[in-house]
Amino acid sequence: MTNTTKLNEKKYKNAILYFIKYCNNNYLGDTKLNKLLYYLDFINYRDRKESVTGDFYIHNHFGPTPSEATVFLSDLVENHDIEVKKKDFKDSHTTSFVLKTEPDESVFLEEEKILLKNICKEFLDWSTPKIVEQTHLEAPWFYSKPFQKVDYNYSRDIEFFAE
Repeated sequence: MTNTTKLNEKKYKNAILYFIKYCNNNYLGDTKLNKLLYYLDFINYRDRKESVTGDFYIHNHFGPTPSEATVFLSDLVENHDIEVKKKDFKDSHTTSFVLKTEPDESVFLEEEKILLKNICKEFLDWSTPKIVEQTHLEAPWFYSKPFQKVDYNYSRDIEFFAE
């Protein structure tokens, strides 16, 4: 299993802020945010052999889930960088985000900035079920086992923005 990178806190927090700023519409909630982070890390790994955030992903029911995203979201809320709103919906709830602090895009390499922009452009209008279904079709999730780490080496199977 590859990816022994350590977490890059600045990039992690600013990637979340970036997605909330530029990909925030009726479709962006916890699950979709996790998938945007997945594409950021796995596509960057496919193209440059390193993840942006340094996180690893777990094979969960709704697709690959970053192991530390909830920690960073909690920090962003605690520091008043974002606000999280939850509304009851059927037997569960929906989550929405309000940006309070602008992302610092200077922490990203130029290639990472382009990837962030492309991810938002591609997935902005995708519903959560659609993006979850897409991740289930790709090798990183398909070849991992429930509750185990998702292997970055399978990122070569992801076709979005292939060079």
